[in-house]
Amino acid sequence: MTGAADKGATKLRARRIRVALWVAAAALSVGVVAIVARLQLDAYQRMLVSSHRQIAGAASGVVRAVDQNIDASLGPLLALRNGVTSADPGPLATALADVHARHPELGNLVALDADANLIASTRPPRSNDWQAMRAAPRHKALGATVRVTVTPARADAGPTIRVVVDSRVADPAAFGARIDSARATEMLRHSMLSATGVLTVFSTDGAIFATNRETLAQHWAMRDVAAASSGAYDEGDYMYAWAASASYPLVVRVGVDRSAIRDEWFSQAQASVLATLVLLLILNGVAAWLGRAYQHQGTLLEALTRSARHLGDVQRSGHIGLWEADLRSRSILWSGHVHEITGLPLERMGGRLGTYYKLVHPDDQGAIVAWLDRFSHGDGPYEIEHRLCRPDGLEVRVNLRAACITNEEGATILAGTISEITALHETRQRLRDSDRDLAASEAAYLKLLSRMPLPLLVVRDDRIDFANPLAEERLGMGGQHLTGQDASAVMDADALAAVRAGSSEGAGVIAWLEPMQGMPFEAELALSDYKDSRGRGTLVIVRDVTEQRRYEERLNHQATHDELTGLPNRRALREQLDGLVRDCIRDNSGLMVLFIDLDHFKFINDALGHALGDQVLRDVTLKLGDALDGMGHVGRFGGDEFVAMLPFSGPPAKALDALPRIQRAIEEPLEVGGTLQRLKCSIGVAFATRDGADADTLIRNADTAMYDAKRSGRHTWRRYSADMHATAMARLSVITRLVAANLDQELALAWQTQHDGVTGKPIGVEALLRWPMAPGDLAWPDKLIPLLEETGAIVPIGQWVLREACRQQRRIVDLLGPGCRVAVNISAQQLAHSDLVAEVRHALLETGASASALELELTESAFMNEPERAIRTLHELRAMGVSIALDDFGTGYSNLTYLSRLPLDKIKVDRHFTAALLEETVDASICRSIIFLARSLNLDVVAEGVETQSQREWLEREGCIAMQGFLFSRPVPLDELAGEPLLVR
Repeated sequence: MTGAADKGATKLRARRIRVALWVAAAALSVGVVAIVARLQLDAYQRMLVSSHRQIAGAASGVVRAVDQNIDASLGPLLALRNGVTSADPGPLATALADVHARHPELGNLVALDADANLIASTRPPRSNDWQAMRAAPRHKALGATVRVTVTPARADAGPTIRVVVDSRVADPAAFGARIDSARATEMLRHSMLSATGVLTVFSTDGAIFATNRETLAQHWAMRDVAAASSGAYDEGDYMYAWAASASYPLVVRVGVDRSAIRDEWFSQAQASVLATLVLLLILNGVAAWLGRAYQHQGTLLEALTRSARHLGDVQRSGHIGLWEADLRSRSILWSGHVHEITGLPLERMGGRLGTYYKLVHPDDQGAIVAWLDRFSHGDGPYEIEHRLCRPDGLEVRVNLRAACITNEEGATILAGTISEITALHETRQRLRDSDRDLAASEAAYLKLLSRMPLPLLVVRDDRIDFANPLAEERLGMGGQHLTGQDASAVMDADALAAVRAGSSEGAGVIAWLEPMQGMPFEAELALSDYKDSRGRGTLVIVRDVTEQRRYEERLNHQATHDELTGLPNRRALREQLDGLVRDCIRDNSGLMVLFIDLDHFKFINDALGHALGDQVLRDVTLKLGDALDGMGHVGRFGGDEFVAMLPFSGPPAKALDALPRIQRAIEEPLEVGGTLQRLKCSIGVAFATRDGADADTLIRNADTAMYDAKRSGRHTWRRYSADMHATAMARLSVITRLVAANLDQELALAWQTQHDGVTGKPIGVEALLRWPMAPGDLAWPDKLIPLLEETGAIVPIGQWVLREACRQQRRIVDLLGPGCRVAVNISAQQLAHSDLVAEVRHALLETGASASALELELTESAFMNEPERAIRTLHELRAMGVSIALDDFGTGYSNLTYLSRLPLDKIKVDRHFTAALLEETVDASICRSIIFLARSLNLDVVAEGVETQSQREWLEREGCIAMQGFLFSRPVPLDELAGEPLLVR
């Protein structure tokens, strides 16, 4: 019964081992499947993220391209705005045709009246479909009012973008251009994503302008999209990214089909899935084979169990031999059952050690002597296995175990046991055979690793213990195996340190690998712990990321470099300049920053087109590189503006020697569109750290100096100074503070009377502009007026002065008496860039002022630009009853040809001649001639700047009766005007 129970227990243990083996195989299979599934899901997610980045970048790129097309249409429209001054059909049609011939890419050019009705068109209109432009929002661009909208497709025409620029004259009121969707569609079809993605340009209200998939139904449901915003969303099987234009009511949406991404992912994942299936089949095959091996081992374990049972019986029955020995007397005491192990009968078992020693196998006798000698150095316990040659001819293996003890008599003896381990030794031998079988299964696993689709290494103790064929091909060398080589031969220190650390999580590290032949490359190493019969190691899977790095570098280059010229763009310029400034401060060296702008480059774009203009910019880039010759860095700031950064070690004056070289390089003739062009440039110079200690400040100050060079006549250079910054801040103050909504709070008028020189009676009053709360010295008219002219703010401010003077006209007449005219200065820009007749008429109607009591003063420069138009405008004003005076006569061109044709009522002698007429005979002669000329032309003459009684008397003798100056009155507020004393004799 006991034997049957032991046999059943042995079979149960073997069955449990096989079940555990199958459970382990199943768990390993599930783990492999989970790892592969996780890797493939991660790959799919990365593909989705990469696709999203691509469509987001494509949406932003298409937005920039569409904005550039719209911006390109502004040039022709501004040319019409500047060139057309009337609605005369002949000249208007000619102007439209001429501009359209230079810009055939625009679908149509039209001229519109104030109600958006067509006046003229370069193509026969299908219908008057420009009415929607009246409700389009307006914004400022290039000094003009611009409206942009998208017109949906109709039965007879596709969708278009309509661009309208308001005119400077009342009729035509605006000029428009149509951008057909065909060009945008062609651009979308040539996009990198056109083959796989859906690219669509919508208006912000959902109208489709252009798409590369006309067969696909599309819609845009989002409303109130903010300018320059972007976003992403999913709809059905499509993943979309969109970006809104910062300037125009347009939205670009780019989408990709998720099913296409899934198909691509599935095609890439097939190899891994097949490899995983093969691995699972091998693993389960190995498990089945090991199960059979353990089943066979179970038979051996059953035999071992029987031996163990026999040993248990022996133990229970006292069959474990016990012995005690005294090494000094060489005597030994045996237990009664040692004879069953040694084979000696009881009568032959003496009490001497020699009796046992004779049974020891000759080859093991030396080991027995050495074992006994160990007890002279320690108490044990020690044990030894050896062979016995029994008298019956059998050879058995026994185990001796003993320790030093003290017996009852206080003597030190050895006490131990003897047990036969022959069966156990045989079982161990069989287990070693089983280990060899397990080693064969490890070889099968290595064979599976050799089929991995990526280079794979097993590194153990800094040596390559295994390399699959792909690793041998990528990292090894023909005729020499990679296996067995030092890992440092192909790995750098970082990679080797990561391999030594190992990882059980499958962690990755980026490192440089150096093949035994070929160029080094950057790789991603996936690391995991590896264990086999030879010990622990690290499993390394190698993925070459060289192409990925190159693609990332290309993206980074595109983000930091100008697409047209290849130069660093504005962002990269700032980063590079900040680094150079830090180097300059650290090394106590110099750094010169140049802001270079091409003079009149717009003429090339307008005349020859943007394509040739872009070629010119590329040629200028090469010229700048040759001029600097490696001494500095250059980048494109935008448009025709470049920034150069030149480190130097000597004095700043020496660094300026580079400027003539740059100017000469740019001035070298260029062949552009069959014509020979000579460019010139204006350059602004700033020095670190005198003019700024950061990139933004240095670029801004160099830009300020460049604009000062342009104001000085162009084709020159200027160094930045603090005065330039003050001027720039003043210009900014004018632009930001002197707007239409603030003029009543910011500006004021001062009034200076004009008098009859004989009686001293006021005959008129001149309205003079003042800015009481002006920053700096802008409160002085000689500083303020030129700045208003430069910024263009003089036009709305001149309109404000005209309305304010008309509003105060009645009060002035009440204060100074009837017949007193109010004189208002009109700038040349008001005459050239606004409808002066309409403005005067509106001011008179709005304020109820009298035209006969209004006098407009203009300088000679107002007639130099478009003199015919100016003369026509003055005749219309004279017809309304307004008086016209020529101010500062003698200081301009003094063109008598135009003087004879101008409808003037009065000439004003400039204060320069009046102030010096008593000291300088030449000025007196000029003053006398002006008075004579005015009287000959039946014109009134007024002398400005009369400050002394002697000047007054001289003018009276020469026939100039009307006078204006400090002798009579200073400019005063309106409330003080009535209190001015009258100077009479």
